Amino acid sequence: MCAAIAKPVNVLAENASAICVIDRYAARPAHLIVVHRKHVESIAELPYADYEAMQRLAWEACRALAVTRKPVRTYVASLGSAQKRTISFPHTHVHVLPLYDGDERDRPAAVLTWSNGVFVYEDGEAEALARELRAAWPA
Repeated sequence: MCAAIAKPVNVLAENASAICVIDRYAARPAHLIVVHRKHVESIAELPYADYEAMQRLAWEACRALAVTRKPVRTYVASLGSAQKRTISFPHTHVHVLPLYDGDERDRPAAVLTWSNGVFVYEDGEAEALARELRAAWPA
């Protein structure tokens, strides 16, 4: 997560507290992630204004996805761990996951897993998605 802030790729939007990018380790197509600019490991450590700013970007991401991708549902999950864990990055971030199936594959346990691997974009596909989402981003 710190690397995503240091050298961001496919930035969709940003504010003083966070950036929103296309997740490099996407669980699904158009999986986005909002990353806090500073290394803060627990949501509880954030000042409310920072948390609100992160959630604002997540909301904007949902709006842009609704216009461009028309998902059946979108999950927003705030993560960050105060302990080093193999299943999470110890840096506060928010996942924005558009869902398209509307069946068992869209249940939370199936969505918030990388057991099936990661979605890999073809050459130029992530950049095209970034352009599309930026054009639809709420003002």
